Amino acid sequence: MSKKRIYSKRKRLNLIPIIIVLLIVVFVFFVVWGGTKLLSAKDYTEQINEVFENEILKTTGSVCSVSKVDINVYSNKGIKYTNRHENIIKLNSFDSSIETETEKASKARILLENLKNLQKTDSVNELLKEENGYYWIRIDLTANDKFLFISDEEYYFFDLYYDKEDKKIYVKEKYFDEFSMKNNTTKLSGYVVDEQYEKLIEDLASTK
Repeated sequence: MSKKRIYSKRKRLNLIPIIIVLLIVVFVFFVVWGGTKLLSAKDYTEQINEVFENEILKTTGSVCSVSKVDINVYSNKGIKYTNRHENIIKLNSFDSSIETETEKASKARILLENLKNLQKTDSVNELLKEENGYYWIRIDLTANDKFLFISDEEYYFFDLYYDKEDKKIYVKEKYFDEFSMKNNTTKLSGYVVDEQYEKLIEDLASTK
């Protein structure tokens, strides 16, 4: 009589339903997280600090002289536009990808990073027309935005307004999308600049 070997059958675990459930959970999580990120309004300085937690890939921008600041967003037949400042005179521009402009681009980043060190003094609805006017400093950053295992390029646009006479720099209190009508309701926060900060501004505005 031949001996029969009895083999126990191993039950195969079907992983497909588990994988599908995990993918659905991850998808829902990112939809909710992404929606919250888009809808929530952050303090302007908080958004700046958050950007610098990531790798900055590129810095571009410009410095203009203006007599009056207008931060409102306008719409005409579905086309939105901004920056209806008065008497705009372009003084300078910078682009970190151009070798001769890397120093100015670096100073622009320092200007943003050091804003948190300045003392906030006031909050205003608008910046009135001034005889000496303002410096309008526009700084655009491209950052390598990382979340968990996902990495993506994100673009951020920051506007700073320097009152030449009072030696204060103003930024919006809240950070919204550049063309969001919510910009029309946010106030401007003023910060007193120190000598080092003032020198950075003058260096960026210098046409030499």
